Amino acid sequence: MRFPKWLLAAMGGGHSMAEELHYNTNDIKTLTTKQAKALAHRRKYLDLNGLTTLSAEVAEALAQGKVRLSLNGLTTLSVEAAKGLARVKGWLFLEGLTTLSDEAAKALAQHECDLSLNGLTTLSDEAAKALSQHKGRLSLSGLTTLSDQAAKALAEHKGDGLVLNGLTTLSDEATKALAQYKGNLYLSGLTTLSDQAAKALAEHTGDLLALQGLTALSDEAALALSRRKGDLYFEDLTILSDEAAKALWANPGIQLLDKFEQ
Repeated sequence: MRFPKWLLAAMGGGHSMAEELHYNTNDIKTLTTKQAKALAHRRKYLDLNGLTTLSAEVAEALAQGKVRLSLNGLTTLSVEAAKGLARVKGWLFLEGLTTLSDEAAKALAQHECDLSLNGLTTLSDEAAKALSQHKGRLSLSGLTTLSDQAAKALAEHKGDGLVLNGLTTLSDEATKALAQYKGNLYLSGLTTLSDQAAKALAEHTGDLLALQGLTALSDEAALALSRRKGDLYFEDLTILSDEAAKALWANPGIQLLDKFEQ
């Protein structure tokens, strides 16, 4: 494989050193601190999904550039490495992680850009509380359940977007808590919504509420949501009474299938 001149120069000008790095960065299996620093400074988009381990030193080096960084091959993350990655000045993808310690969550919460943790299948209440301090868009679509306490914690998230598209059910209490979130809220995994939950979500004040997984709504739920201010997405909604469709269609911020046009 031929390596770009900038990479050869960054690695000291020698092919022997550069041979450790593939130009297709997803093929990289190991990375030195020097190599990480060179890549971080030269690339705006850096995919290193072949890495399965990450030292704190390499994490620090990767954070020295302004880069969108993808490390989806990592299945574990130390607190020290998390502290280093929190300094990354761009979107950070860590979608290979299925669990996250409370301490690592506290460290990642210091990251100030978009953070994707869509591989997480569980999240402790304490980790949710820690991540609420994160200031970018937070994606947690690997979660299929969420405790009431975790929902209350995430509702305090400091960023402008909270993506929870993996949730298929939510208690009314959790829904009421998430409705207090001030940013864009994505709940497109929900397939049903109680009247009480709909009334709670109607109070959501963020610019966008996404409920694209819903296929049906009761008249009472539709009427409640029709009063919501801001954009509301219902792309999979197929079962509505004429009365419910009329109420929703009257709100210009609500997106419905054309067949419901009044």
